[in-house]
Amino acid sequence: MSRPQSLFDEEDWPLPPARRESTVSFSTQSSSSASFVSSTFHQSPLSITTSSSPGRSRQTSCHSMYDEVIRLPLNPSVTVSFVRNHKKFKLRYTYIDIRKDATGSLRALELGSDNSQQSPFIHTFNTAKIPIPHLEHPKLPDEPSLRISFMEEQTVQSAHTVFTSRLSYIFEDWKDCIQFQELILAAKVEFIAGIAEAKSKGRGEECFSQNLRILRGKNGTQVLLFFANSRELRRYVNIPIHCIESVQPPKKAGKPVVLHLLPNFDHLSQMRTLQISFLDDGDSRTFCQFLANHAR
Repeated sequence: MSRPQSLFDEEDWPLPPARRESTVSFSTQSSSSASFVSSTFHQSPLSITTSSSPGRSRQTSCHSMYDEVIRLPLNPSVTVSFVRNHKKFKLRYTYIDIRKDATGSLRALELGSDNSQQSPFIHTFNTAKIPIPHLEHPKLPDEPSLRISFMEEQTVQSAHTVFTSRLSYIFEDWKDCIQFQELILAAKVEFIAGIAEAKSKGRGEECFSQNLRILRGKNGTQVLLFFANSRELRRYVNIPIHCIESVQPPKKAGKPVVLHLLPNFDHLSQMRTLQISFLDDGDSRTFCQFLANHAR
């Protein structure tokens, strides 16, 4: 039986170091962007300030003098939730610095607060692929999804302590949530909507109660992205827009959109067609119109 978790905030963090706990600083390895987007950084058209690390007075162990730093000021803040030593923490920060190396690969997210003595919270990336920010709740037109998590444990450095934990970012503003995704993925979020389910002709049920996103990389490539939580191997599935042969809009409200797929990749040849049931009929119409304007 797992221990009950207590809830702690900024005043309780950091925990006193335990015996044999790692307090060694480290440098992250360069990581490449996810396979479905360009590895070159795509700057969001929204208001973001850029600086380089030589001009910053505060230096942390994961910094390099060649890093590029993109600051995302928050409106008004983000809450980071994680568990450490059976204690659940929720820490609030007013900005996120997105740090990339000279090649444009994401190195770390550094969270801080203006006019605060709070230690920076550094979420580092050292995997072969950047993890995809996962929206935990299906988005509705009048109910945005503001909680982002990552499917695997992430590496964190705070107050000279390195540890791994599952992280969640809870935003208070939808624009902040979108910009956060765009900066990590180096892609523009062009469409996002909650779906009840998606089924393919060749593989059966793909997912239920998820979000569907359309991303555009800097090179102009557009992909449809959803998390296949119904599959034995739970993972993100991406479908390039140019691999959609035709779109069949629903004939009446509440019916699914049907995509006929080109067999350009193994998973598309297996799926053949994809039926998508949106939670909102307006999102279904917007999706069909988007594909009519952008598909092959």
